[in-house]
Amino acid sequence: MTNLEFFKNEAKKFLKDWRTQTQTVESDGIILYHYNPMFYDIKGLFLYYELDDRDEKDKKLARAQHFIAQMVGFKKWDDLIHATEIELELAEYLLRKFKNAEEIMRWEQLTGAPGITPENAAELLDYAKYIDEMDERVRIPFLPSEQITILSGKPRINQLNEFDDEHNPGGTLRKDSYVFCPHCEKAFNFNQSKVIKDNSTNLTMVVCKNFPTCKGMYLDYKVLSHTILYGVAREHELEKGFDIFPNLSMNTKIECLHCGDKYIYNEAKAVIDPNDGEALIHCKNYPKCNGTLIDFMSSE
Repeated sequence: MTNLEFFKNEAKKFLKDWRTQTQTVESDGIILYHYNPMFYDIKGLFLYYELDDRDEKDKKLARAQHFIAQMVGFKKWDDLIHATEIELELAEYLLRKFKNAEEIMRWEQLTGAPGITPENAAELLDYAKYIDEMDERVRIPFLPSEQITILSGKPRINQLNEFDDEHNPGGTLRKDSYVFCPHCEKAFNFNQSKVIKDNSTNLTMVVCKNFPTCKGMYLDYKVLSHTILYGVAREHELEKGFDIFPNLSMNTKIECLHCGDKYIYNEAKAVIDPNDGEALIHCKNYPKCNGTLIDFMSSE
């Protein structure tokens, strides 16, 4: 089945659900519409899109196709049928999930409700798959114990070592981070966390060191210690320094007034303060030297 055939079939299902419509008339003459759907939450979707009475009565395949196109981010059906292959791949992936208004609302809240374009389709598809994977991961701690394996030894260490920016927004969690689990109200080093695996999918989740008594996950952790950023997260924070000092670049030779050391700006460190969650640019010798961006001067 091609992508387009899929959407045509879904529009027919939408119309079939729509045609289950019955009506009741209130004492004040207001007509209420009721549905007994099999595929889509018609009433909820109509309420979400703020459709009026005429829309609810106008049960035609062309209008069902229009609604299907709207649900996945196109303005109209014609835009959908002339979309690129990657746009249709994303739209099909989303429509297989979007059966009610709550699912659409969640997606729009997470992404800012962007329309599908050839430029953003691939990135949005990757993000949609990432969200689905995370949804599967957060369910793992609540699976029956016989469906879970608590990893130990090298497999556990490997999973913690792979805790990269994709699964660690902002790069704030490191193996030496001191964290607080709000579920059991215990503090511990991040590298004491347990790693559990869903035996049916092999997906893993980093959970509180007190699992299974505590069902807390790394997503719940509050970092209590200052966190030195690395990789992309670090570079992103260093680039913010250019807004404050326009003549600054990654290759600018600087001197820290605190310790007197000279080096290029790209060697500076970016550090998250646990009290406000903000990153500060520190001397490359942090934590031995507590110099920050305002203490740097050009050494050229």
